[in-house]
Amino acid sequence: MHRSLSLAALLLSATAFAQDLELVRNGGFEFLQKEPNTYDQLERAIGWRNANLGLADLFSEQASSKTIGIPVNDYGEIKPFEGEHYAGICGWKADIQRNYEAYDQNDLFKPAWNAYSEYVKGELIKPLVADSTYEIVFHVALAGNSDRSIMGVGAFVSELDLNYQHRKFLEESPQVYSEEFITERNKWTEVRGTFVADGKEQYIIVGVFPYVGLESKDMTEGADNRYAYYYIDGISLKLTAKEK
Repeated sequence: MHRSLSLAALLLSATAFAQDLELVRNGGFEFLQKEPNTYDQLERAIGWRNANLGLADLFSEQASSKTIGIPVNDYGEIKPFEGEHYAGICGWKADIQRNYEAYDQNDLFKPAWNAYSEYVKGELIKPLVADSTYEIVFHVALAGNSDRSIMGVGAFVSELDLNYQHRKFLEESPQVYSEEFITERNKWTEVRGTFVADGKEQYIIVGVFPYVGLESKDMTEGADNRYAYYYIDGISLKLTAKEK
């Protein structure tokens, strides 16, 4: 009788351990090949890459406050959510382009708001299991110098190693995302949600997904720098319930 109880306890303990196993490599961007010293160096964080031609940033206390320093940097001022580093993406940049159909000086340029967006992409420790439930948690902060906020900040888990040869928004549907505008600058906001895996998903991508909605919010009353920049830290993906 006691042996059966002990075996049951061990099985429960093993199940709890399996469900608590972190599947994101280096989710806090702490393990580096080399300290970053300027923009566009996300890939110095072990296990992380860009998902399109946009170039995400990696922030460090050893870098200049004029570029990607911590806590003060070119985009704002914030300490890491955890550890000593974090990543950053230009989630939305309202580029303008020359309007060759303009008839007067006031219409020389027109908006090209869907021209640029950056993403961080990491490979999971192991593929997801079909019909099992997983939880994604990540932390995001709107940078202090951003004059815009954008809907659709989320995480997409993919079977394929997506590597788009453009700088535009990804059209995939994220499994977890923020349903509201993130409006408070330089403050970490937790995004959390669960989903049931299709199976074989092996990559996680965090960024802005227009599938959720591509509405931007002007955060200023005066001049507008026409971009929404987000810091990202503490990315996690764990099993919560196995397939039945």
